[in-house]
Amino acid sequence: MSHFDEKAASWDDKPHRVAMGRAIACAVAFHLDSARRPRLMDYGCGTGLCSLSLAERCAIVWGVDSSTGMLAQFEAKARAAGFDHVFARQHDLTVTPLNDLEPDVILCAMTLHHVRDVEILLKRFYEMLSPGGLVAIADLDQEDGSFHQDTRGVYHHGFRRKWMREQLCAAGFARVNFETVYEIEKTTATGTLRRFPVFLATARAPR
Repeated sequence: MSHFDEKAASWDDKPHRVAMGRAIACAVAFHLDSARRPRLMDYGCGTGLCSLSLAERCAIVWGVDSSTGMLAQFEAKARAAGFDHVFARQHDLTVTPLNDLEPDVILCAMTLHHVRDVEILLKRFYEMLSPGGLVAIADLDQEDGSFHQDTRGVYHHGFRRKWMREQLCAAGFARVNFETVYEIEKTTATGTLRRFPVFLATARAPR
């Protein structure tokens, strides 16, 4: 059992996680095409704090995660909301692609710092997206390692936006933009109250 499986049942108990999920979802919604309902894949979906807030605007939502515990929470929340177009998939895209999905939008929120090989994941996103599709990545700005007291599965202490732009362009994406969508206020291990900015990077696959 992974530590995410262990934490899944109580994941939504922290108000800042719920607030951040809503803030990210609101920012992503601004970039959605109002003329049609997209197919959305939420990679590293967790309990669905972001994507389930967008489900009513989507034709289909795939929540993809490697944690069975998180996916169980995701499915339970989707059923409770009455969504019949929301589906859970257990998968690790850095190991093998998902060739049976072609999303119009890929959302990846607070997941990338848990991914060892960011470059291959971005390439998989690019290969999956429909022409003109949107990728939306929310994560921490680069920090000094103070954010995570439990560092299991943490491979990056946030990201420099310049580096993230370069990786998205190298994967094939264009029209890369950044905005700050949230700030997490957190007491670090040294007892210092810190604010950690969260960016949203959006980019498009060519048509």
